[in-house]
Amino acid sequence: MAEPGVEILGVYTPLISDEMYRLRWLVTGDDQKTDEHFKDLVLIEGFIHNADSKLKLRDFGQQPLFDPNPRSFQVPCSEALLSVDGATLIQQKRGCIHGAGTLRFAFYLHFYDPTRPLMTSYGEILCPPVKPVPVRLSLLVPYRAFW
Repeated sequence: MAEPGVEILGVYTPLISDEMYRLRWLVTGDDQKTDEHFKDLVLIEGFIHNADSKLKLRDFGQQPLFDPNPRSFQVPCSEALLSVDGATLIQQKRGCIHGAGTLRFAFYLHFYDPTRPLMTSYGEILCPPVKPVPVRLSLLVPYRAFW
């Protein structure tokens, strides 16, 4: 059996709906703070090949350089399990990316640093450059600020 691994298909600048922006603004009460919240937000899409029991989505993310506190490790949010061809949303909720075999996923990550690797359950990987989000993904996996 082949070893488990992660393949990143894309890292995207997401579209934030006016409603999501407004909801965040209600928390911050400030345009600058709201803009900062979304500034380094990305949508990451990829595959987990040969997923096994070691897979834990909380292992995916980045440790911000500006804050070495382990509690500031940025983990996925608004995660989604997609069909293998990426055309269908199977589920979008916390904890939905699990199972065995090949899994296609998407999740949002705050404070993304494109110069640093992404940590995963199967080690560090380098991601492709950030691009605009494809329409398909923006429709399938909208950003949800609150669960």
